[in-house]
Amino acid sequence: MRIPARTGLLVIALTGGLTLTACGGATVENDPTTATTVAPLERSPKESASTTASESEEPTTTQRSAQRPADPQPQDQGAREVDEIPDQEVPRSTEDVTFLGDLSDDGIDIDGVEDQLIGTAGTVCGDGGNDLTSATLPAVAGQLVEQGRTDKPVDEVAALIDSAAKNAYC
Repeated sequence: MRIPARTGLLVIALTGGLTLTACGGATVENDPTTATTVAPLERSPKESASTTASESEEPTTTQRSAQRPADPQPQDQGAREVDEIPDQEVPRSTEDVTFLGDLSDDGIDIDGVEDQLIGTAGTVCGDGGNDLTSATLPAVAGQLVEQGRTDKPVDEVAALIDSAAKNAYC
C-alpha cells in the first residue's frame, strides 16, 4: 500500500521535531551562581639590551629602543564629570583673520560659517578660474544671502569673497 506524500512529509516533520525536543535543555542558563571572571592580563618583561648582544656587534633594534627614554604608556581612567564644554575655537592665522575681517567689514555676518568661508577662499586662490571655483563661489554667496547673513545681491557677495580671498591669501 502506498502512503500519500503529505502523510510521509508529516511523519518526517514530526519525527524531526520530536528528536529536537528530546535533546532538551537550554544552551544558556541564567544562573546567578555561574562564575563570570576574567583572567588578568600580564605583560612579559622586556628583554634587556645588555644580555642580547656583545659590545663589539652592531646595536640591534632592541638595543636602540632601549637607549631611548621609555614613552609613557596611556592609562585607562574612569569617566570624569565635565563642568563646562571646552572651547572648540580653532586658532586662526593672520591671513584668516584678515580675510574674515574684510568680509565682516563689508556687512556679511560670518558667525558660525568661518571655516566654510576660509575653504571657499582656498578654492579662489587654488587654481583660479577652474570649474570648482566658478561653481563654489556663487554657491557660497547664494547660501549667505539665503541664510540672511547679508542683504547684498549674490553677485556682489561673490565679488566680495573673491576680492577678500585674493587680498588675504593670493
